[in-house]
Amino acid sequence: MDTDNKLSHKKLFQGDEIRHSSMHKMDSFYIRKPEGGQYYLSKTQMHPARAAVNCFFFLTDGKVVVDIGIDNYIIRKNECVIIPAGQIFTIKSYEQCEGYMGGFHNNFLLAGLTGSNFLKRFDILSMWGNCKIILTNEDTNRIDAIFQRLFVEFHDALGDNDILRAYLIILLVELNKIYKKTLTEKLNSAEKITNKFKEILFDKPQKKMSVAEYASLLNITPNHLNKTIKSTTGKSPSEWIIESIITEAKILLYQTNLTISEISANTGILDQSYFSRIFKKQEGVSPVEFRKMIEKS
Repeated sequence: MDTDNKLSHKKLFQGDEIRHSSMHKMDSFYIRKPEGGQYYLSKTQMHPARAAVNCFFFLTDGKVVVDIGIDNYIIRKNECVIIPAGQIFTIKSYEQCEGYMGGFHNNFLLAGLTGSNFLKRFDILSMWGNCKIILTNEDTNRIDAIFQRLFVEFHDALGDNDILRAYLIILLVELNKIYKKTLTEKLNSAEKITNKFKEILFDKPQKKMSVAEYASLLNITPNHLNKTIKSTTGKSPSEWIIESIITEAKILLYQTNLTISEISANTGILDQSYFSRIFKKQEGVSPVEFRKMIEKS
């Protein structure tokens, strides 16, 4: 694989490419076109990330494979994915992609507005929603035109942040409208509980180990939570908890210099030996070995 062109979270969303000169790091917007080609990342290159910005992919051709939270998504032609800020994601591969990708910080969107309630109107920015939006040909043409305008304005030396912000709001309103059309019926009780469980589970890096603790936060019994999550997702709450802990640990192993003991504590497990055992059971290698694999990749 061409390492200079490989798709990485850092390259796409952490600002190591040319950024509009008038933008501050914490009030950022960024958009780019993906390179052509076909890239499959190895397990050690598929580093999970928790971006500080809302990330987006919009494809007019090709395919991107990405894990968002613990769900796997394949993004294809005429599809758009919004990954909310704070959500965990891992890019696995992309093939012959055309379209746009990038991200924006909430502060950029909210500049000049009071409070953050404005963000709550967009279902597509929620942590628990379906990240993928499937577009009709008519939708694609309309969304593509907005992305083109954002791309041109961003890369123009005299580009204006207010114009970028206006078009970004138009884009979000359009995508949210399309997304809502796909919600043909209201969520049932089990789906609402599942969404709230996922939101709590991924809201904070430090996890709670006990199913009873999550059930208490949702004001239901542990037995009800177990039956509900199993019926809607095919996995038990315990499985979700363990997978979220391992994902968080992989982020810390990749993005920080914390010791294994500190990472264990940061994910909510005070017993380092237990943490190492469940990590190895899930990943096939110990946390120490995983970190060494990262350093070699």
